[in-house]
Amino acid sequence: MDKKTEGSWLIHHTNKLQGVTSQFGYEKIFLAGKAGILLSAISENREVAINNDKLFVLANAANINTTFELPKLIEVLEKQELVEKSSKGIAVLGVTTAATLQHTSNIFESLEPNSKELASLELAEHASLAPVLDTEVSEKLSDAYRLSSSDTIQLLLDSETIGFVDSEKISDKKLLFNGNLFRRESTQKVKTVLDSLNSFEQTKLNEMTEILKKSACVSVDFAEKFLGYTLFQKLTAIGLFDVSVVSNSKEEVGFLTLPSAFSKFSNSMVDDAFDLAKAFVSSITYGMTKSSYERGQIQLVDLLLSALVRGESVGPVKAIGEDYKILELKGVVEVKHGSKKGRSGPMLRLLKKEVGELALQAIRQGDVSEHSLNALPSAAVTKFSGPEFNREKTRRKQVSMNPRATNDMLSILRTGGKL
Repeated sequence: MDKKTEGSWLIHHTNKLQGVTSQFGYEKIFLAGKAGILLSAISENREVAINNDKLFVLANAANINTTFELPKLIEVLEKQELVEKSSKGIAVLGVTTAATLQHTSNIFESLEPNSKELASLELAEHASLAPVLDTEVSEKLSDAYRLSSSDTIQLLLDSETIGFVDSEKISDKKLLFNGNLFRRESTQKVKTVLDSLNSFEQTKLNEMTEILKKSACVSVDFAEKFLGYTLFQKLTAIGLFDVSVVSNSKEEVGFLTLPSAFSKFSNSMVDDAFDLAKAFVSSITYGMTKSSYERGQIQLVDLLLSALVRGESVGPVKAIGEDYKILELKGVVEVKHGSKKGRSGPMLRLLKKEVGELALQAIRQGDVSEHSLNALPSAAVTKFSGPEFNREKTRRKQVSMNPRATNDMLSILRTGGKL
């Protein structure tokens, strides 16, 4: 496993560990992952100085306790020479998302993790390539990391309980998988899933996939009506489609993307490990509906993103001060008052170039305006929840209603073709 992929799993595991009351046994994963999350929040593509007020805001937005966690995380990042602390704030080395993941991996290694922590990352990697039987993978992990029988059993139990992997009982066997199944090498896997569906479901899935290839996103309402509620739930529970949700004071609105939307030229799981690209696409698309001038045509979005990727500031328009709060809190963009062509007001500047490039890539692959624009909210977006959070919520709901809903698809993914 390369360092960027390991870094992605560390972030994945840390997000899961934040949802449980104790991180016992996985403290070094949690510390390294939290350090990576903080580094992502405070860093830009260039070296930057951040005052304490801004540091605390960005840390809070990243779910980092500024009293107990932040001082330790700053200490960890200082040891890696990624930040330099002063009484007024910190100076941060310029890093990309990929570099952040590599640094997260380096931090983890420096903490001398235990065998169970290392094995938990390997387990997640196995379960992302194809559903795997718990008996098979436990033997491999036990041999590779010299785990005792009791430690191996505990690892699998922890991984299911915390959410490092999902499980599905099939007869007397248990299949393990996770939400990254379709982020890499997805073509054969999608074909295999199709084989597990009836002819009507196959047709609807093919048609939905083609729509998503032509559009950056479609609304969840549209997708549910198109696929039917039951098929929609089955497909999103195993991660065949990503569901992201933007929220405001009035409503929550979900939209669908392909998990491999950012993997045309690279590894989607790595590039969007922090959900920044999907947050950027959703906020930019939402911003199109808020402007006082027409921005419904895709070439205008292309021009906007291209200017941001080139390092230019765009604006000034009032909407910029309202529409991109999530991206500000995630450290993706900066909004400042400025002047341009005789006008003054809020100006937008991109801080993470690679995130803008990924969003531009996704939008250029299809026309975002056809299905997504009218479905988005009518008040400024104040919250974003990413695909894994929403898949996990769907999965819990599905298991409580029908524990065998995904059995056929998972079984055939394991046995129905070369992956």
